[in-house]
Amino acid sequence: MNEEVKTVENNINSGLIVGVIALLGVIVLFILYFTDSDEAQEVPKSQLVAINKSLPPSSIAFINSEEVLNQYDFVKRLTGDLNSERDKMDKEFAAKQKAYQDDAAYFQEQVQKQTISQQSAEEIYQQLMVRQQELYQLQDQYSSELAQKEMEMNVIILDSIRNYLKRMNISANFDYVLSYNSMGNILLAKDTFDITSQVIQGLNIEYAGKNNEEE
Repeated sequence: MNEEVKTVENNINSGLIVGVIALLGVIVLFILYFTDSDEAQEVPKSQLVAINKSLPPSSIAFINSEEVLNQYDFVKRLTGDLNSERDKMDKEFAAKQKAYQDDAAYFQEQVQKQTISQQSAEEIYQQLMVRQQELYQLQDQYSSELAQKEMEMNVIILDSIRNYLKRMNISANFDYVLSYNSMGNILLAKDTFDITSQVIQGLNIEYAGKNNEEE
C-alpha cells in the first residue's frame, strides 16, 4: 500500500525561486525606453538608491535576478507563506494516508485470520479502493493548488520588481535594464553596469516602508 500512495511532498515541485528565475530569465526584463513614464510615480528620494554616479555614460544596466530573488525581503515573505501552505497540505495528506494504511493493514490482518465473512471482506475492499482513489485525487488537487499559488506569487514578484524599476528609471534614465543569472545567455558583463545591489537595497527600503505603513 505504501508504494501505491505517495506523499504530496515527493510530487509537488518545490522550486519556488527557480520558477521566478525562469520568468526573469535570459530575455530583456524591461525595455524601459518604450515605457510611458507619466504612468509611474518617481521613487521618493528617501527610498531611491544612488545609481548613476557609479556608472559610465550608458543607456544599459544589468541586474542579477538570482541575487535579487535571494535577497529581496518581499520574496522571502511570499516564499515563507507558500512553504507554510505546502507544509499544511503535506500534514493533512499524511494524516489521511496513514489512516488509510492503518485500515488497509487491519483489513489484511482480518482476512488472513478469517475473522470476517467473504461478503464483508468484499465490501471493505471496495471501500478501501474508493479511499485510495480519493487519496490520488487529493494529491492531484494539492499539487494543482500549490502550482497555481506559486504561479501567482511569481507574477506578483515580477510585477513588484518591474514597477520599482519603472519608478527608479524616471531618475536613472536607462534605455534598457537587462536580467542575467548563472544559467542565462549573458556570460560576461562589466561590473560597472551591474546595479543589482542598488536595486535590492531600494526594493527592501521600499518594502520596509510599506510594512511600516500597514502596521
